[in-house]
Amino acid sequence: KNKVLDTMFLRSSATLHHASASVSGRPTTQLITSRPQLRCSRRSSFVARAVWDESMTLADLRNQLEAALKVEDYKAAAKLRDAIQQKSIDAKLAVEDANEKFYSAFRSGDIKLMDAVWGEGDHVQVVHPGASCIAGREAVMDSWKAVLKNIRPRAFRISLEDVRVYASDGQGYVTCVEVMDADDSKGRIVATNIFEKQNGKWVITMHHGSVAPFIMRR
Repeated sequence: KNKVLDTMFLRSSATLHHASASVSGRPTTQLITSRPQLRCSRRSSFVARAVWDESMTLADLRNQLEAALKVEDYKAAAKLRDAIQQKSIDAKLAVEDANEKFYSAFRSGDIKLMDAVWGEGDHVQVVHPGASCIAGREAVMDSWKAVLKNIRPRAFRISLEDVRVYASDGQGYVTCVEVMDADDSKGRIVATNIFEKQNGKWVITMHHGSVAPFIMRR
């Protein structure tokens, strides 16, 4: 009985050895053991690239998140969600800051400050309350010269209500209500401000203001 068992063991060993040496001239055992190593290596580089590469856009990170979930790499997915959340917060804060700089320039009455917050391009536009659309940076800045020349900085105040901010990688917008108090003029303006990231700086490319005769406060 022992001889029979020994013979079966030797035949099994010989069969495994033959099979491992006959697949494409490469040992099957090497092919099997190499695969998990490659998967681990790819996953590690995938996580590092997704989490630590600051040049990645929100769209890139969301694509990486979807890919991580497909392969059930939940550890990577958790890190990617954190990265997406942080990047979204950073973009939103940057757009809020750009919006405040726009209104600071508006309050100051200084055309140089106003010029500094506006972007470049033919798509730059402004719609002042009660006026038609003005397109092109040069024409837009000419309109602001006309508006600001009548402003006395200390007598001109703007406060904002119902401010809502949206931001992505390179674009964002703010909707708000401008509460204006300028000498004898008082009123409320519903405004939409569109911002764009140009050469690493957030600038305004569109301002639309409409007179709000009545706004129901929440």
